[in-house]
Amino acid sequence: MHPFLLSSLIAMSPYQTDGGTVVVKGQRFLAEVARTEQERARGMMYRTQLAKDRCMIFIADDDAQRPFWMKNCLIALDMVWVKADGTVVEIKESAPPMPAMFRGSDFDIPNYGGNVVSRHVIEFASGTVRRLKLKVGDRVGWELQFKDGSAMRGGVAVPKEGGKGKKR
Repeated sequence: MHPFLLSSLIAMSPYQTDGGTVVVKGQRFLAEVARTEQERARGMMYRTQLAKDRCMIFIADDDAQRPFWMKNCLIALDMVWVKADGTVVEIKESAPPMPAMFRGSDFDIPNYGGNVVSRHVIEFASGTVRRLKLKVGDRVGWELQFKDGSAMRGGVAVPKEGGKGKKR
């Protein structure tokens, strides 16, 4: 096997990155995790696509107002703010990508959301909120595995493939 291919496969191993599953209205999403300050700051920057079955969950240790910006984001995103128990408290559908003329600068970048206290934020491909008819008051869930061996569960139970979740 070519050394580059082998190193790429190792880099994609679930033991090398934080990740897991987020469930919204019975729909499972493969989740990337932004847990450190650096990961949260980078977020979805420079991505040219986000598959409909993927998301990024921004994990925090406390409750706060969490405005988000689209600095260096190249795609529109749906943003969902949730409490520690998974209750959706705020939604921004189709936050637009940052205009090309402002990329790489901090010039007048608008903030979205953060009007309500939340614990975590989840970003989905634009159109996900509308497709799932997600609204404030609905609950989401997550099961995450971290590269340090720890795990985190929250919100509604994440069903096994093809199963139904139960409220926690």
